[in-house]
Amino acid sequence: MHERFSDRARHAMALANLEAGKLNHGHLAPGHLMLGLIAEGECVATEALRLLDVDLDKVRDEVAARMERGDSASVLGRRAQTDETKEVIALAITEARKFGHRYVGTEHLVLAMLQLSDGLPSKVLRQQGVQLETLREKVLGMLRSSVDPTHDLAHSRHGDFEWVHQQELAKAFRSPKFWHTMILAGDSANRLGAGEIEPQHLLLALLRDETSGVAKMLHAKGVTLDWVHEQITGNCSS
Repeated sequence: MHERFSDRARHAMALANLEAGKLNHGHLAPGHLMLGLIAEGECVATEALRLLDVDLDKVRDEVAARMERGDSASVLGRRAQTDETKEVIALAITEARKFGHRYVGTEHLVLAMLQLSDGLPSKVLRQQGVQLETLREKVLGMLRSSVDPTHDLAHSRHGDFEWVHQQELAKAFRSPKFWHTMILAGDSANRLGAGEIEPQHLLLALLRDETSGVAKMLHAKGVTLDWVHEQITGNCSS
């Protein structure tokens, strides 16, 4: 089941396992998942909660305080999931499908935890005024906006692309025109001695395809392939 999780959701689950170990628990409960999400720190779930003015430090302290320490010996590997945790994961998968996502992310996990009304994370979050539909709308708004200036992406593993809807990317990858442009962009990057494709190489690629609508519009404004190339190489040498 976890192969469907995003990188950050996997990381949050691993951190949840560590949080359970700190409490000497031999199981993995929703409370551990909440602690894992907060420990992950820079993910869609925590960013959405911050935008709703949730004090994550208070949430962490409250959840941890309500979970009594256990007496389990060290557990190697993943801990057994409680029935509540299994229900959270099932609900998260359902949330992902509602969003049209092919992955389960941290945003789906936190929405699932809120749906489990008797669960500890839900009780603590609701005490801070978090409602399910409000949080869902906040998450949807974040994903629609692609990159919001208020998001701190400094520690994001995938930079801006973490906020891009995967189905929109899938449309691009199915397009032959997209691949043709990317091949030209790669060739432009190689000719300029660049180690990776950057936005200026995409511009060169679009201009190299003289049949494209973008090239025709730019040509109409006097923007030519040679002029753009000169601007790029001039900036590189200056």
